[in-house]
Amino acid sequence: MAVHAEFRDFVLEQLGRHAADVAARPMFGGVSISSAGATFALIDDDQVYLKGDDRCRDRYEAAGH
Repeated sequence: MAVHAEFRDFVLEQLGRHAADVAARPMFGGVSISSAGATFALIDDDQVYLKGDDRCRDRYEAAGH
């Protein structure tokens, strides 16, 4: 369950282009990603997992995710 610093920094740089105040915190061996105080993604094993719900499910599936 390693998250390499280089990968974390790359993800933060990319997300920071689209969301304000993106921050990372260690969480259960991975990293939580938040913006404006709300967690919206996790990184584990150098894989990004976006949080979602029924409101965004159709858009994720239409994008092939």
